[in-house]
Amino acid sequence: MAPSYPEEDSLSESSMEDGLKGSRDAQHIPLLPFRSWSPSVLKETFSPTAGSFAWRAPTRIPYALAARRRTVLLMLVLIAAAGSIPLMLSSRLGARELEQLPQRLDMNPPLVPVADPSPAAEEAEEAYPEDGLPEHLRPEMWLEGEEATEHVRDSLRNDTGYVTSFLSAGWTNDQITIGNLIYLGMITDRVPILPPFTSYIDAVAQPLPFSEIFDVPRLARAINTPILEWHMVKDVERAHAHASRDHIGCWNIWEVDHMFSDGPRGSYSTALLALDISYTRAPASVKLIPGYEHDSHSSFWSLAKLAFPDGRAEALSKPDENPTRPSEGNQVILPPDEQLLCYDYLYYVCALEPFEFEKDYSPLWREVMVHAHWTPFLEDLARQYLRRLFRLPPNADIPPFIAIHARRGDFADWCGTVPQEDCFPSLGAFARRVDEVREEARLKHGVEARHVIMTGNEKDPMWWRAVEERGWLKIDHDAERTGETYGNWYPVVLDAVVQSMAIGFVGTDRSTFSHMARRRVDDWNNGASRLVKWGYPGADDH
Repeated sequence: MAPSYPEEDSLSESSMEDGLKGSRDAQHIPLLPFRSWSPSVLKETFSPTAGSFAWRAPTRIPYALAARRRTVLLMLVLIAAAGSIPLMLSSRLGARELEQLPQRLDMNPPLVPVADPSPAAEEAEEAYPEDGLPEHLRPEMWLEGEEATEHVRDSLRNDTGYVTSFLSAGWTNDQITIGNLIYLGMITDRVPILPPFTSYIDAVAQPLPFSEIFDVPRLARAINTPILEWHMVKDVERAHAHASRDHIGCWNIWEVDHMFSDGPRGSYSTALLALDISYTRAPASVKLIPGYEHDSHSSFWSLAKLAFPDGRAEALSKPDENPTRPSEGNQVILPPDEQLLCYDYLYYVCALEPFEFEKDYSPLWREVMVHAHWTPFLEDLARQYLRRLFRLPPNADIPPFIAIHARRGDFADWCGTVPQEDCFPSLGAFARRVDEVREEARLKHGVEARHVIMTGNEKDPMWWRAVEERGWLKIDHDAERTGETYGNWYPVVLDAVVQSMAIGFVGTDRSTFSHMARRRVDDWNNGASRLVKWGYPGADDH
């Protein structure tokens, strides 16, 4: 059975991105039905070798202990280096005539086939994933105490500003939201606090911390910015057990950007995190295109202005234009918090134009998400799936391949009166684009990508049979028992990881899932990519 791809309830190039269809009640979003969720799921232990996923808040390793570890490691490295000096000198003097100028480093990762990292390196990464971080990037340096507290303020340092927001879409759109949050933290000099993914795969999917999927230490190093997650700053289990909620003042930008809304964007995150929020309406100036009802974007700097004293004071000086509403729980009225800056929803944010994450200049991509690589565990798991799919022995190199993402299923809602067979692109349209990226990969890298892997959310077995008749492969998550073994998020997550490992990618136009895969293949692998257009007969003719 194909994954459901709930991350795309929308089209990326229109204000229908969240499936709003112009609804005046779109802000009243019900809580998502996580039937099996309880606060304790964030506190259990995750063990990749156990065959199932569980959760716990990471233990904060005191900096002194980490420093001692690094000191010991440094001494060992120095001893080893000293012992190798005579050998190095001998080698250099004996081969001076072969010396060349150093060559420019290649900033792109090597093309597949790629050798697996050594087991020792993977073990070290899993055991001490943050030991390589400099002091100013280590999470514990930006928190009080060694454990998450029942109330978020007890975990925050008095000399530090923070920024957070909440999630209210599908998985890919929520990745974009988190990327926007991190970028806002960078330009306002605040530490971002990331919420867990709450967009559900089905009714029993559990909240998923960002760091279970993405290599956060690697990201923090690349962007030189510390990154926190909510499970580091708040003991959610204890808060729910004591029925206690934190009262916070936040900015309501959704009501300004989405003209049919009469309140802030609803989110399951606030209930999950035991927060009772008093929202203040943001100034009208945050809306990117004033008076335009078909777009819901703000610019980064119009929101960043509210993070600084003058911009905040200016907005709060006009309570008639920017009123503050009582919190839904205890009816508390609070101005936007100065230390813990927060916004209701950050998906619709850009630097210059709407949906610019599709563009090559996008700061969301260039400054943040290009550095958001998968965890080593996920990368290794995807390689195991690929070896089984290609019938390769363990540890064998993975040959170059092309990945396809065919977004169908719920996209039928956007076909209108056009029959689905005319609205959705044919397999022939995908095949033409596959030929193009195969040729481009051959010209770029001299490799022949013979294997093609189809991913998508189509549930019609006849359609999948036609895929197989073309000789294209698919990862059978039912046969692999992916959901049962690793959790209900993982069929979709692994499809995204596999796509990112391709030398060529063909996706579905206006699909955020496809757009993110395209960016990863292009920039991580120096690959080739195309998007297939759709919506009417012959839409992708060229």
